[in-house]
Amino acid sequence: MASNAPKRVTLRRSCQACVRGKRRCDQRWPRCSRCQARRIDCEYINIPLPAGPDASNATSHVVRRASSVSDLPIHRPLPLVIMKGYDADIISFLIAGMRSFPTEFAKNMKTDFIHPDLYQSSEASTVLQNVRTLCRLHSQARQGDNTTSLTPLLQQHCAELLRKSGRPASFQELLACIQSLLILQCLLILDEKTDLGPYSETISTMLSNVGRRLWQKAPTQLSHTMSPREAWLFAESVRRTIIVAFMLRSVYSLLKRNYSVRTPFVDSLPFDVRTTLWDTDDGVWDDATPVSLENMVSLQQYSSLLESGAVYGISPFSALILAACKGKAVSDVPYPPVAGYKAY
Repeated sequence: MASNAPKRVTLRRSCQACVRGKRRCDQRWPRCSRCQARRIDCEYINIPLPAGPDASNATSHVVRRASSVSDLPIHRPLPLVIMKGYDADIISFLIAGMRSFPTEFAKNMKTDFIHPDLYQSSEASTVLQNVRTLCRLHSQARQGDNTTSLTPLLQQHCAELLRKSGRPASFQELLACIQSLLILQCLLILDEKTDLGPYSETISTMLSNVGRRLWQKAPTQLSHTMSPREAWLFAESVRRTIIVAFMLRSVYSLLKRNYSVRTPFVDSLPFDVRTTLWDTDDGVWDDATPVSLENMVSLQQYSSLLESGAVYGISPFSALILAACKGKAVSDVPYPPVAGYKAY
């Protein structure tokens, strides 16, 4: 008798043969090293997205094989570092965009990488509420031109969040801690009235580490009780938070040293080009067909689509991605005829 119970959504990254053999999988594509040596078929539930020149072909294969928007993995970071310098206008745009996150969070408890509908547990909600209070205090202090008096309190809370993220009660709490930490770092390192001194490798390393920690701790399975919207918000929040962590790291480097340091790990992250889904209400979610993977690409591919003018109606978050990944403003995008746009 067939069961009508919903299937469990999986985020497993190893191939099926390594899972059955309880062996470590290096997740190579199209076959991992172990399957290659044994000359057997290598099947992935979640097919890796490469960051190399074959990414477009691999992505189309992912679309055919994957079954859920949450199936796309977050991949092993690569050690290679890329250094870039940007125009002053682009740096100013990125700094202004990152500074807007705490202001938006203080008003609505929501940003382009934090969604309040994701958190149901009191622990995670409390973490975010405390940081929202600090953001409001900072806004009030800014009006009185006295933000420097809050610096010790913000630094202390950042240290507490960093410690708490080392032993979270749940992954949702870990995500909330890191998101809160990023919001406070936006206040500290980007405040024009707060001089934290010269470039600090400690701050840069911390921002990189929290992004990698989210990837390392991401659960291999999501509860089958999650609705499609909850599963999408969960996966997209993790991806966006990692992107913002590395984006803030680059903006900090641009601010202090006039060049940024990035890794291909960020470029290989999967990204949903349907950015408008982030603000879609639960009542109209079914019309958005969130289970489709036809609109999932790597961040590198998405930034290239933005750069080429293939995306119509670029959102503020997409504009930040374009500036951070390509060093370009939306006004520099060569818009093709309307018939040439992709339906994003």
